Order: sequence, then C-alpha cells, then structure tokens
Amino acid sequence: MGNNSRLNTRHIALLMGLIFAIGVSNSSQAQWLEMGVSSGVTSYVGDIPNPVGTFQWGAAGAAYAKYNFNPHWGLKLQWGAHRIYAADSLSGVASRDTINLSFRNNIQSATLHAEFNFWPFVPGSRKKKSAPYVGLGIGRISFDPQAQYRGQWVSLQPLGTEGQGLEDKPGMQGLVEPERYALSAWTFPVTLGFRHNLRDKHSLGVEFVYCYTSTDYLDDIKGKFVDPSFLRLHRNGMAADLSDRSWEKGHTVRAPGTQRGVNAYNDAYWSLMVQYSYSIPSKRCRM
Repeated sequence: MGNNSRLNTRHIALLMGLIFAIGVSNSSQAQWLEMGVSSGVTSYVGDIPNPVGTFQWGAAGAAYAKYNFNPHWGLKLQWGAHRIYAADSLSGVASRDTINLSFRNNIQSATLHAEFNFWPFVPGSRKKKSAPYVGLGIGRISFDPQAQYRGQWVSLQPLGTEGQGLEDKPGMQGLVEPERYALSAWTFPVTLGFRHNLRDKHSLGVEFVYCYTSTDYLDDIKGKFVDPSFLRLHRNGMAADLSDRSWEKGHTVRAPGTQRGVNAYNDAYWSLMVQYSYSIPSKRCRM
C-alpha cells in the first residue's frame, strides 16, 4: 500500500491537526486531565478468514492519558497491547482448511487519538455525566507473527516464508519481495464508545476500536506460494514446512505462484474494551 499509505497518513494527520485546533479554540470551558486503563477482547481481519460466528479471540489491554479541552473535545495518548490469533483449520472455509496456515501475533501500539463527545461530558456534573463519543487516531505498532512448529512457537518473519530476500536467486527475480517485511507499521484507529461518570472523578465506559494498518503482514501472509524445495535449499526446512502446511493434512502443497492469502487489502485488528478513568480537574476548571 505504498502511495495509498502515504496519502492516508497525510490526510489523517491533517484531520487530527484540524480537530486539535478546534479543541484549543474552544478551551475556555471546563478542562481536565484524565488517566485511564481498559481491557477486553480483540480479533483480526486479514488473509486467513475469520468469519462471524468463528471469531478467534485474543486479549487486549491499554493505558492512557487524555487532556480534555472542554466537555466535547479531548486528545488522548495511549499505549496498548493486543494478542491476535487465526487458523485456517478454524475458519470454516474448506479451501483454506487444506492450506492449514495459522499464526499468533503480539501487537504493541502507541497512538494519539482526537475524541469528540456528542453530548457534553463533565466529571462530577449531575447533568453532563454521560456521553457517546467517536475518535480518530494515528500511531505506530510493533508486531511479531509466530506459528507453532514441532511444539514450539517460532517467529515467521526471519524465515521469509514467501521467499522474501531471495530475489537475487536464479529464477526468482521479480517474483518475491527483495527484503523481509518490517516488524513495525502505521496504525489508524477509529473509535466508537460510551462513557458514564459514576461519582466525582471516577468514570466507566465501553468502546469499540477498529485499527487499520499500513502492513499486510500481521499474519505473515501477502504474496504467493514459492517452491518449498527452493526454500529448503536457500533457507531451511522450517521455512519450507511453514510456507505451506498442506502436508500436515495429507494434501499436496500448492503450485508455486498460487496466491497464498485471500485479502487484497492491508491487515487490520479490532477490539471491544471496558474502560475505567480517573479525572483531575485543572485549576482553571469550572465544572
């Protein structure tokens, strides 16, 4: 997603700058600092089907600090951790079951979110104590897709399961990526949530966050199958075995050049979180 990624990054950064400017311009009202934590479940959208009804869940958690300019606008800095899973054998898709790929991935993120409350929200207020909200963010993630092999979890990126880094080998020119993919990427979270003030400075909320990314390798799958014997020769037996796991199901491995994934878009992940926050009013705040 070369050009599209750059465009998306620039557009989102500009939009967040506009939201920030609007928040600052309206900062004469109540202001406060908010500290919070959240936890919940997470799942992924990528090249291994993960249809509704067979979602493969992982755990998610986050901690954040948020500055609220007024009862509507706030800017949040957040650190998060998500563990996602998926397996062809659990997808319910027969054609993928024979391929038999699977992975897990521990994602860590640092993101900046602009949030807007549809209704005015002020901690401790009797009239402004709950609000639905939306958010838009940008940030970076680090990740490490792994697969289970002979009873152990192994990192997939160093193996180059789609022949990454072997473009200089005879017969592979132009067929594989020249380098292994990076283990970091941009993320663009979109949030929909609801918060409610319990009493004084304590609040609870629930939020759904969908995170677009600039990578197609959260699952180690993007390109096409390569000849396992080629990987066995130039890499090792583990790389060959994990590039196409049809052999574990007693099937013939796919022909070189066959598409390995099913998704033409970059990977994404989402989470459903329960959130607790503690608010600290500024000295200028008048609630």
